[in-house]
Order: sequence, then structure tokens, then C-alpha cells
Amino acid sequence: MTPSNEPLAGTQARIEELRNTIAEKEAQIKTRGRKLKEEIEAELSPMELVRKHPFPATAIVFAAGLLLGKGVSGKKSTSLPSSQKACAPAKRSPSRTESALSAIGLEVLRTVKELGFASLQRYIDKKIT
Repeated sequence: MTPSNEPLAGTQARIEELRNTIAEKEAQIKTRGRKLKEEIEAELSPMELVRKHPFPATAIVFAAGLLLGKGVSGKKSTSLPSSQKACAPAKRSPSRTESALSAIGLEVLRTVKELGFASLQRYIDKKIT
């Protein structure tokens, strides 16, 4: 039993005010979070990274293509016993999987080369003009 409803009404008003403040702050935080997410996505997009750093991007992609090509070609060096060294090594035909991976690796290398040259050409054109 409260002697008067005034303190209770003041408390209810304060609670409502705090709820409104919390809702406003929550909306502000969500808006800032969305903006930050969009800025980070724009900053870290592959196209933006290549535009900002064309030479390192080209070098990284070229190195990745070489490593992929090396891995796909699968040069396996096995040492043969001396008795088998005298015989001519039998040529084995690559399996379908190895052939497919090799074709994919070559296509990736061609694509990387084309992308690298295109970005290099755009970069040089920007510097000239």
C-alpha cells in the first residue's frame, strides 16, 4: 500500500523513458553495425583489393596458379631399385581424374594470366592518362 500514486507514477514514467532510450540506442547500434558491415565488405571485396594493389594481387594469383599447376601435374619422383633402373620405365597413362585436374589447372593458369594482364593494362592506362 502506497500512501500516494505520485512516486509510483514517477517511477513508471522513468521506466518508460529508459525503455525508449534503450530502443533508440539499439536502433543506432544496428544502423552503425550495418554501415560498418557494408564498409568492410566494400573494402575487402576482391575487385577493390585488385584495384588498390594490382601488382601484389597479380603476383599472388600467379604464384597460386603455379602452385596449383605444380600440384595438379603431380610430379612424383620415386627412387627405383638399381635392378629396375636398367629397364626402360613403363609409361603409364594418366587416370581420368588426373587428366581432369590437369585440364582445370591449365585453365586456371590461363585465366590468371588473362586477369593479370588485363589488370596490369588498366593500371598502366590509368598512369598514362
